[in-house]
This record gives sequence, structure tokens and C-alpha cells, in this order.
Amino acid sequence: MERKEFLKKLGYSAAAFFIVDFLSGCGKGDQVPIVDFYLDLTDPANTNLLNLGGFIYVNNTIVFKGLDNNYYALSKVCTHQGCDVEYNVSQNVMTCICHGSRFDITGTVLLGPAASPLFEYATELIGTQLHVFTP
Repeated sequence: MERKEFLKKLGYSAAAFFIVDFLSGCGKGDQVPIVDFYLDLTDPANTNLLNLGGFIYVNNTIVFKGLDNNYYALSKVCTHQGCDVEYNVSQNVMTCICHGSRFDITGTVLLGPAASPLFEYATELIGTQLHVFTP
């Protein structure tokens, strides 16, 4: 094999490696976080959810009772730099505790620096059990 042919094949191999690595990395941010758990609302650890605006953190989610008396669950990690978000009941928004990004109660960005929404989970109240799950 001539030197020119060897370098050509080496270049193709390196290019193929980088293309495969690049393409496999594209989907990492699009993965849906799988969540499926129940919260017993009679458990003292969860009684905050009985109050309007009450929230708790469970399994990387923030679960809260909105002003409309419905339960919501979102990823608790701000999409900007990974800080936790809190539910601000007086403004009915989620707020990043580090950089001030704001999200509505379905996770949509209202104010940056975050550019991506929070992931929204489904909730279903069955008696005193609140089911939180990936839709």
C-alpha cells in the first residue's frame, strides 16, 4: 500500500469515527426521562401537597398543587445550568433559584436565560394516591 493510499484510508476512518460519535450524541438531550411513582397524600412527608402552592421534590421531579387545585409534576432541574426550580404560588410560575429563569406550570419557558422547557409529567389522583408518570 502506498503512503498516499494509507493516509487516505486513515482520513476516511477518522472521519467515520467522528460522524458516528456526533450522530450518537444528537439524541442524548432528547431522551424522555421515565418516571412512574405514587405519592400517598396521607403520608406526613407529602402533606405539603394538600395546600395550594405546596410542592415537594421526588425522583428529580417537582410535584405541586397549582392555583387551579390540580396537581402538576415537572422535571426539577432548570434547563439552563441544572439548578433546582421552585414553585412560586403568588405568580403561578416555576423559578430557577440560581439564575432566575421562569417557566409556566406546564414547563414552557417564560423568561431566560433557559431556552428549553422543563419536561412535564402526567399526574392522576386516585383516592389519596397521586400517580406521577411519564405520558
